[in-house]
Amino acid sequence: MARYYGSGNFNRGGADDQRRRRLLIESFRVEFANDLVANFGWQHIEAILAKRSQKTEKGGRTVGGPFAAQSLRKQLRRLFAYAKRLEWISSNPVEEAEHTAAPKTAGFYSWTEADIAQYQARHGLGTRARLALEIMLWTGQRRGDTRLFGPQHLKEGLINFRPGKTGREMWVPAAPQLTEAIAAMQRVGFKTFLVTEAGNPFSRAGFGNKMREWCDEAGLPQCTAHGLRKAMARRLAEEGESQQAIKAAGDWKGDAEVTTYTAGADQKRLATGALTRLSNSFLANRGGELAKTKPQPPEKKG
Repeated sequence: MARYYGSGNFNRGGADDQRRRRLLIESFRVEFANDLVANFGWQHIEAILAKRSQKTEKGGRTVGGPFAAQSLRKQLRRLFAYAKRLEWISSNPVEEAEHTAAPKTAGFYSWTEADIAQYQARHGLGTRARLALEIMLWTGQRRGDTRLFGPQHLKEGLINFRPGKTGREMWVPAAPQLTEAIAAMQRVGFKTFLVTEAGNPFSRAGFGNKMREWCDEAGLPQCTAHGLRKAMARRLAEEGESQQAIKAAGDWKGDAEVTTYTAGADQKRLATGALTRLSNSFLANRGGELAKTKPQPPEKKG
């Protein structure tokens, strides 16, 4: 396993992505560390994934489920593909195993403009809660990166950073709404804008819990930190930004990812705009045609 962890295959992406993938592989390794990869067949992989797809209670929280099984399958496919490259196996049993079906969902709830206004009304400028919202809303980044943003990332009116999931260098503008929220703070950390009550940077779990608390205080139990990432994508879609522009703003690689995050775009507004333009175009053409048409004589009575 140490050899795989040192491979280029495993070390793609950012530190956060590697950490997540390692946790998935280690959860598999705990149970099957003493088994040879050559002894795994597609039927064994299917049984492992079927077991992982069942939700169970562990340490006071729910683990497993269809999405957990899909995530594990993805990492096992890469692990066994590496074993095949080393010629330890002749075929990849994960590729031969059937996929675990997962229910279709809309994913994380996307904040509406009313949600954002309600949160801002409860958490004014100068509060950590407000600063957290403005960072996520105007950078579109994940909570793991939001908690780490600090003065060192501000450069000539831009924010320069590397998301933990991808590790790719990003530049985004420091929006006035964001800089206003930073300036309103009486205290920020030396390394991070957001700090705990003790003055320390938030841990990943600590920031997630705090954001949950702030949303609940604003009367928004349906809202989550990740939903603000979707809200930014929705706003960009409603402004008519291209797929490429939205991908660049949110550090997404594929069009499918953008489609997932922009599904909450204002359908009423977009459809109304599109059909109104279409209607006006036809009316304009019809007006030209009517101008060329000779008036018809009135019908004779009887």
